[in-house]
Amino acid sequence: MRDENWHERRQLQRFSVKASATVQSLSSGSREVFELSTRDVSSGGAFFPMEVPLQSGEKVRITLFISISPLRKESKIETDGEVIRSGPDGIAVQFEGPYSISPAPPTRS
Repeated sequence: MRDENWHERRQLQRFSVKASATVQSLSSGSREVFELSTRDVSSGGAFFPMEVPLQSGEKVRITLFISISPLRKESKIETDGEVIRSGPDGIAVQFEGPYSISPAPPTRS
């Protein structure tokens, strides 16, 4: 069931950012990895459009790939999260716990 008041409860400012990402399901039965892009990002989470969304409550590992100016080198941000909203347009993920920032592998395109 879709929560019609989710937008009013949002307290963190979201930014329209399209960043490459991987979202890995941490379910015990599946460790599937999805190559996605963000639609928007805040300090507390992100929205990922996807055709077959994961279920609300599912735990995930997220890796966001970003370019850091003026170096123009790609870096990655890794953290865990939980799917807090799932619908036909994609998933909203709340970031959880610590995160790390490190250089992305040089082979990534």
